[in-house]
Amino acid sequence: MNQVRHVPVMLRRCLDLLAPALAEPGAVVVDCTLGLGGHSEALLAAFPGARLIGLDRDQEALRLSGERLAPFGDRATLVHAVYDELPEVLDRLEIRRVQGVLFDLGVSSMQLDEADRGFAYAQDSPLDMRMDQTTGVSAAEVLNTYPPGELVRILRAYGEEKQAKRIVSAVVRERVNQPFTHSARLVELIRDALPQAAKRTGGNPAKRTFQA
Repeated sequence: MNQVRHVPVMLRRCLDLLAPALAEPGAVVVDCTLGLGGHSEALLAAFPGARLIGLDRDQEALRLSGERLAPFGDRATLVHAVYDELPEVLDRLEIRRVQGVLFDLGVSSMQLDEADRGFAYAQDSPLDMRMDQTTGVSAAEVLNTYPPGELVRILRAYGEEKQAKRIVSAVVRERVNQPFTHSARLVELIRDALPQAAKRTGGNPAKRTFQA
């Protein structure tokens, strides 16, 4: 557990902003991006009369944060859900009103650090990239099955990759021979596909593709 503990961002600021709303006994606060539970742990410790509802789509994050928040007992309720499902979650829990809501958006450090998640291009890992590994389409499935035009659109829209057509042409050519399964092969393909000028812009040539 200690290996994955992290210091939550802007913790003091979050506590200060939520303090007026959570000072009253029985206040309910929702952590819509629970992650490893750092913000939630601090909220429960700072406001002893508050109840916390924690949401996360990542089952491993729920397991780890559950261990971290276990000392707070039934004051913490953790739910496997995406934050846009919050109204349905509150209905199921019969909670009609909340006093505070917290979002910490983006990929978590745990997801980047765990090789088998496939988010990082610095290490060879399965091309998964799903925040919730119980549902949805993996990055490998996208690379191996999406039409070229859609792949180009994704790289341009979400990765701002100017060399999208060149990269996608290489992907489509290679996936016919052997489907993509791991990140190292994709990184090497991108490195080979880009012109020298594009490689001199700084950083790993695959960074924009993995961002997308």
